Amino acid sequence: MRARNSWRVFVLLCAVAKAACAQTSPIENAAQFLKNGDTAQAEVEARKALHTPATRPLALAMLGTIRLQQGNTAESVKLLEQALALNPKLVGARTTLGNAYAFSGKGELAAKCFRQVLNLDPNNFDARFDLFKLESSRRNFQQSLDWAKPMMPQLLESDEAIVALAADYGALGKKEELRNLVPHWQRLTDASDEVALDFGSTLLLYGMKPEATEVFEQEEARVAARPRSGLALKLGSAFLTLGLFDKAERNAQLSLSLSADCLACYQTLAQVAERQDNSEKALAYLAAAKKLAPEDPDVLFEFGKVCLERNLVDDALPALSKAVELKPENDSYVYVLGSANVARGHLPDALKRFQQLLQKHPADAVLTYAIGAVYYLQGKYSEAETSLKQSLAVQPNQVAASYYLALTYDAIGDDDRAIPIFRDLLKNNPKHVPSYVKLGGILLRAHQYEEAQQNLQRAVSLDPDSVEAHYQLGLVLRRLGKSADSESEFAESRKLEAEQRAQKDVRLRLLLPD
Repeated sequence: MRARNSWRVFVLLCAVAKAACAQTSPIENAAQFLKNGDTAQAEVEARKALHTPATRPLALAMLGTIRLQQGNTAESVKLLEQALALNPKLVGARTTLGNAYAFSGKGELAAKCFRQVLNLDPNNFDARFDLFKLESSRRNFQQSLDWAKPMMPQLLESDEAIVALAADYGALGKKEELRNLVPHWQRLTDASDEVALDFGSTLLLYGMKPEATEVFEQEEARVAARPRSGLALKLGSAFLTLGLFDKAERNAQLSLSLSADCLACYQTLAQVAERQDNSEKALAYLAAAKKLAPEDPDVLFEFGKVCLERNLVDDALPALSKAVELKPENDSYVYVLGSANVARGHLPDALKRFQQLLQKHPADAVLTYAIGAVYYLQGKYSEAETSLKQSLAVQPNQVAASYYLALTYDAIGDDDRAIPIFRDLLKNNPKHVPSYVKLGGILLRAHQYEEAQQNLQRAVSLDPDSVEAHYQLGLVLRRLGKSADSESEFAESRKLEAEQRAQKDVRLRLLLPD
């Protein structure tokens, strides 16, 4: 609920004042000053009426309304209660008191005030309107709609009311009623930009993507005509949620052009780039964000995570370490730092991080997988087998845990257990290149050359840049007597290896185990 309408209550107060006494000028003047946003002069006028018994209740009510406008809800409640103690029939003051309670989070007291007003004045639109919005905000959606029904035509002309109705309809599963609000919204001529974003977000929340897009695009045209950094950024985030990346980037860039030190702009642009699978571009935005906020843990984490995804482990580790130092309670930060330690080969440090997390989340399948993968890299195959089996017992369809369990059996020479796991994994995940490569290598050792060739050719077709797939395929082709084809695969393997050696090497991409 917003305080922007609190001055309207004093239209009622002034009417009461005129009926109560002849000396209403200070109160009327105060109401006019308050309507114009001049709270200081409004208070001066209201205090003039404090010393006359006939106008003291209205003066106290006016001062209570001024305090509400100023955000001092505790003082507002105190003044309004004093006014009502002197004159319980001041319906405007009681409505304002209801608003003050609502802003203070005292929903039940607010609802009681509004109902009392309606008992005194059943046709009081303001109290019914505020009660309707209050019940919606309290998630009493059906009650909110019940209060709304007698004044529905008026509500459909209010931006705030349409958003509250949208929340009610959406929560109650009334999709058609929710959809029918859009034409009413489009006919509004003075909708608030912030409320427009709320309406679009509500539509999106309840699965109405085309309608939400329409609202956001309408708002985008308004913002383009009168650019404001904060609104442009919120629109960018909204379009990002919709998956409209070009629009998201355009609005975030507009926001950045209006506010060069906008940290959130760089973060949003980085998110857009990541969603577009452009990690290089994302990293550039995050580097700019990191320059603006070198101690921001969220920025450091995102920067470190993208560095890790791009195999820039030397850059990832200090950023992630600092993020964990600043937010040690954030489990995601700790996990990714553990992953970076794995990538750098700091296996004891990684294992310590994962084990600490597992103490907090003992049934977490991903953590038991991560620990099993580290044990595998350390050559502790019995411990690796135990952890990986525990992970699969909790979450049987994991690709990564199954893959590393099969690798563990391969490492100890137990082909009879490794081969079925690889085959089952590929049956359910027919594009998992590492499994084709490893299975092909095992079948090569077992002299099952034709099946080995099939698996390795599949690996090469899925990932032409796989050094190991080309090399293993070269070995198989040599065994099959296809010397020219074999040499071609070896040459491709050597070429790719030279290219990749120039890049940062990562021993295990634990963060992206697929």
